[in-house]
Amino acid sequence: MSVSAARAMFEGGGGGPRPSGVVPGSGGAKAADGSTRYHILKLDDTTKRPLAISCFAVNKDGSMVAFSPNNNEVHLAEFKDGAFNVVHVLAEHDQRVTSIDWAPNTNRILTCSEDRNAYVWDCDGAWKPTLVLLRINRAATYAKWSHNEKKFAVASGQKCVAVCHYEEESNWWVSKLVEGFESTVLTVAWHSSDIVLAAGSSDGTVRLFTAAVKGVDSKPSQIFGPDVSFKKMGAEICVINTNSWVQDMAFSPSSNVLAYATQDSCVHFLPTPTGAVPTQEAVQTVRCSGLPHRRMIFLAEDTLVAGGHGNNPTIYGLAGSEWKEGKTLDEAKVTSVLFLLSDPAFPPHDPTLTQKMFLPGGQGRSVGR
Repeated sequence: MSVSAARAMFEGGGGGPRPSGVVPGSGGAKAADGSTRYHILKLDDTTKRPLAISCFAVNKDGSMVAFSPNNNEVHLAEFKDGAFNVVHVLAEHDQRVTSIDWAPNTNRILTCSEDRNAYVWDCDGAWKPTLVLLRINRAATYAKWSHNEKKFAVASGQKCVAVCHYEEESNWWVSKLVEGFESTVLTVAWHSSDIVLAAGSSDGTVRLFTAAVKGVDSKPSQIFGPDVSFKKMGAEICVINTNSWVQDMAFSPSSNVLAYATQDSCVHFLPTPTGAVPTQEAVQTVRCSGLPHRRMIFLAEDTLVAGGHGNNPTIYGLAGSEWKEGKTLDEAKVTSVLFLLSDPAFPPHDPTLTQKMFLPGGQGRSVGR
């Protein structure tokens, strides 16, 4: 999701101010002042509970959202009359959709799936798919448009990233594979120049490589100094070790910083200024106070918001030259948890209980038995 789309959605853009809401179970929930804090995309027909979604994306003005209800379909919902209403269903994939990205200027929707395919959807009265020749034999895990929207990248379980561009003669999108990873690639992020791509993998590395495509991009500039050549697409610029799965990443608006979240509940900040190759020693690591983050986005050059397994988005800010964890979206939730933990009715945790339950030789039952 682009910064403009995020702001349009959360600051009342696209569809006007969010009306005061609906009670839980009928479309949303109210804040203390009576305003609507969130709206439910869709209820399950049988259980009448909110559907789980595997991925989503928002259009440029925040008036529509594309989401997958954890299956092979992509639903397009329009915010109208105080609720989201599904107006289109895109059902070209055969298996679960894993990623959606909505290009703000061309209005094209990019989807990829566990069926090893990706599609680019154009709207000319009706949404029509164009096939992408990914040439992969494992699930596609993540997809992201470049800033100029002339190409995109698709990560996969084949230990590679497909960099794709449109071939007008054949009327399809073709790909060039970037290999060298040792495990599944989980996320990608484009540098603002669109000729550098960052990728994070479950092999515990972040890799930056060249992504200039002949005939699509203009002559590349020397972003990281004269030692980095852009003549070959997919040339490795640097490798940053993380020692943990990389769940998501994002460049700052100027692309001078690359942030990435890892499965060990850390957020890392890698300086990527022009003129020099990024180094491992320059990485700043902030250990999260909660569970690992799964998605992140820069709201400004010095402000990052990230959310994940803790169900409570967290702000990270730049204080001088150091990145620090800031407030969470729902401070009241955190306060209530701390209150419970400090209540005399809850005795201090005894670590030997956990050891007896799970470690070899313990007297408790193992998980799953």
